[in-house]
Amino acid sequence: MPPIGDANIGFTLTPEGRARLIHVLDDFAASLPSASALLTDKAGRIVEIARKPVGVNLEAIAALAAGCHASNHELAKSIGEEDFSFLFEHTDDRQVYVWPVADRGLLVVLLKGYAGAEQLEQMMDGKLGKDLETVLTGAREPLRSVPPPRVDSTGVPPDLAAKMKALTSHIMDTQTRKPTAFSEATRARLLKDREDLVQAMSRRDWARAGGLIDQVHGWLATV
Repeated sequence: MPPIGDANIGFTLTPEGRARLIHVLDDFAASLPSASALLTDKAGRIVEIARKPVGVNLEAIAALAAGCHASNHELAKSIGEEDFSFLFEHTDDRQVYVWPVADRGLLVVLLKGYAGAEQLEQMMDGKLGKDLETVLTGAREPLRSVPPPRVDSTGVPPDLAAKMKALTSHIMDTQTRKPTAFSEATRARLLKDREDLVQAMSRRDWARAGGLIDQVHGWLATV
């Protein structure tokens, strides 16, 4: 886990805050033994883990969950709603739940069984959700933060919006065609490029954003 005061996460926990977070996640693990969980910042960087599962790439799951949340956030805004949680259902033996916490983090839960999903919803609507929100609300601002997107999608130039859409398709196509080529290093580079793109768009630096998209297209072609 990142050390206390690490500037590489979207908020900075005090020693007391981190101890409280660990206590809350330990209580969660005891209450829902069929589940594993990780708390991440909204960029997908892991802060703490409750009951680490064996043979699962949590870093990849965290990054993908953050990407899905960013898309869902825009979807929620388009219908006048706030952030909402979402559930990926595979079979009765494998579910992934992503729940926004205090507008600062994401609780990503891997669980088994539909009953577990119902129990998790009750916990997040109750003491678990309130305790997590209290911990994250009391966290400090990061020493160096990644600015969240501050650009309305309607304000993005049409040509840049088209390039972003094409890049998303390129990434998904490459992942489908070359799944083994998407190493941890590749995923980490994609996450870093995404953060750079967010910063450029937050500054409305359209030329910089377009150049970054072209760069990603270029190095993806070599994967």
